[in-house]
Amino acid sequence: MKRVAVVGAGWAGATAALVLARAGVNVTVFEANSVAGGRARAVEKSGRTFDNGQHLLLGAYAQSLAIIDSLHVASAAPYLRLPLMLQSAPKAPAALSLVAPNLPAPLHLLAAIVTAKGLSLAEKFAAASWAARYLRGGSIGTTTTVSQLIESQPARVRQLLWEPLCIAALNTPPEAAAASVFVEVLMRSFTGDARGSDLIIPRVNLTALLPEPALDAVRSLGGTVLPSTYVTSVAMTPFGATVTLRDETTQAFDSLILATGPQHLPRLLSEVPAASAVIESLRTLIYEPITTLHFDFSHGDLGQNDQAPMRMLDGSPGQWVFWHPRPNGHWRASVVISADHRSGDESSLLRATRSQLEQSYLLPKPIWQFVITEKRATYSCTPDQCRILNSIPKRIGRLFFAGDWCVPELPATLEAAVISGERAAQRLISEVNHD
Repeated sequence: MKRVAVVGAGWAGATAALVLARAGVNVTVFEANSVAGGRARAVEKSGRTFDNGQHLLLGAYAQSLAIIDSLHVASAAPYLRLPLMLQSAPKAPAALSLVAPNLPAPLHLLAAIVTAKGLSLAEKFAAASWAARYLRGGSIGTTTTVSQLIESQPARVRQLLWEPLCIAALNTPPEAAAASVFVEVLMRSFTGDARGSDLIIPRVNLTALLPEPALDAVRSLGGTVLPSTYVTSVAMTPFGATVTLRDETTQAFDSLILATGPQHLPRLLSEVPAASAVIESLRTLIYEPITTLHFDFSHGDLGQNDQAPMRMLDGSPGQWVFWHPRPNGHWRASVVISADHRSGDESSLLRATRSQLEQSYLLPKPIWQFVITEKRATYSCTPDQCRILNSIPKRIGRLFFAGDWCVPELPATLEAAVISGERAAQRLISEVNHD
């Protein structure tokens, strides 16, 4: 039986390991952290468990949902599925309320725009016409940015609809974001199955949603999972690849999947001369941060009857707020700030965000608050960087790559990570079968 190593137990690595193990491959997973999930994982702090960031899941994430469903067949559904809702927080000066009705795609999007509250008839017509044009596959230049693509749209449509969607989907400012990727996300979400635009709201933390049960399945199928095991470098041999650990021990494998963030690959590949061009390309990448501020409240006017899973904020500083009911009756507000390279201290940011929430909600003093920032949450989804990522090979000999950056036709999302893990594993399995 072929021995395969997977370095990294994020969503890409966990998916790759699961696909390999289900195919009967002898797989060993190395994960530097004690908790699986990579940049989409559970974090424990002060006796509380929360996700390191709010990751948007859509009904169009077919591969992710198929894997998740296969891992939770014996338990209650780990997520809630709701029709698309884009709604501003209460009392917002510029407000939007858009809900997709139960109609075939893409009519449900067009109907949602036409019936939206907060836009004039002229603004609705302009938005619907724009959507119809590009959902039919309108031509887009490879260097076009989202701002350039929507520049003909009315200001309020840009401000309340397309720009928030761009930030949420691509984690890149519209003036820099790749228009081709943005439209690809819209097409996957709003054409084909009408449920593709559904919002998927996890009922469990992100580690428990996919990585943890996937690795449990790997173990049950005879694989090995090594958490808190730091890989310093890898190397290629005439017979496969080796993995060197922090204690300088090495392990040999027939093939290897590197499923880490691209920022880690120059270090891991330093002893692979054939990867020099890949290393140089990856070193040019620019990244975008995501900051999430968590607040726990004992009570207050928190919209308990509000069916919207998330609400748009005005961007000063938060862009989205997610409300989570807690088992003890408390409520948690998770406020997201995407693609914003701010330099202020955490205390000032917490005060500004609380003040922003208090403009829309009657809130008591929080009983707990915490800030977590992923400085390299995603690569910046610009036309230039998409071109670079498209030029990078997805394998070098018996060494395969996985990670959201390996699917540049999509932004750096959980779905891209899962697709990359599946692709890498299937390529490897095909090679094993050929041998």
